[in-house]
Amino acid sequence: MKTEGNKNIFCSVSAGYSSVMMAIKLLEWYPDHRIICAMANTSKERKESLEFMNECDKYFNLNMAWIEAGFHENGIGVTPNIVAYEHLKTKGEVFEAGIKKLGIPSQVNKWCNRDMKLEPLRKYADTVFGKDNYSIAVGLRSDEMDRIRKDYKTNNVFYPLIDKNISQKERNSFWKDQPIKIKIPAFKGNCDLCFEKSNRKLMTILKDEPSAGDWWDSMIKKYGQGKMTGKPAYNELLEANNGMTFYRGYKTIKDLVRLAHQPFTKATDEYVYESDLFDSEDECGSGCSAF
Repeated sequence: MKTEGNKNIFCSVSAGYSSVMMAIKLLEWYPDHRIICAMANTSKERKESLEFMNECDKYFNLNMAWIEAGFHENGIGVTPNIVAYEHLKTKGEVFEAGIKKLGIPSQVNKWCNRDMKLEPLRKYADTVFGKDNYSIAVGLRSDEMDRIRKDYKTNNVFYPLIDKNISQKERNSFWKDQPIKIKIPAFKGNCDLCFEKSNRKLMTILKDEPSAGDWWDSMIKKYGQGKMTGKPAYNELLEANNGMTFYRGYKTIKDLVRLAHQPFTKATDEYVYESDLFDSEDECGSGCSAF
């Protein structure tokens, strides 16, 4: 719920059509508020996503802040680094720093969204506005009510698109008339081979772009056998599965490539998923959950 009487708004964007529309419309809906827009770069975002966000930033005067997580020795939490668009890391550097400290992320070790997005963004907002002195705008639409936080009425998170009854239809209508477009299908956005994407999406990406798996494969080979101090559950799973990987069923990139060479229905944004083994995914599969 938007903090009553408070005119500070922190707007977290993800380079998707919904969150960017929200950022643009906030300037119209709340003209007397101080609005800060920010995006967290994991260093594995698609270049097309970063380019789209940068173009929107300039065209719509969003005054974006680009944030990258800084990882430190044990006992020191993640910190936000403000980075110019031209200097964003794009070769997995931020992500690898997190893997060194926290292990390979997966469905049973989900630190990546928390430590590379939520925490650095929240800490950045705290430095700008002061702790608990702002409302957080999240870009869920009216057709995504099932994804809202259960406790949103008692905290400072609010959903402007839901408040304005904007669904996918209204969002698509808005972007139809805009001169800027994302140059990739939505399922390829965010981290390029995010482990929360469904197998069908991962297989489609690897089928279309075989080199997309190179970095992820290198991380599995480099860190997949390394135990983590103070993380017994992680180490037990590593031993039980003869190594740690990002993907469901402890699949490797090699496993996914092999599946991608078999006949399957490729993913598209229009594909109606059948909820079979290929299509299981979490919220991060189409965009990491924000706050």
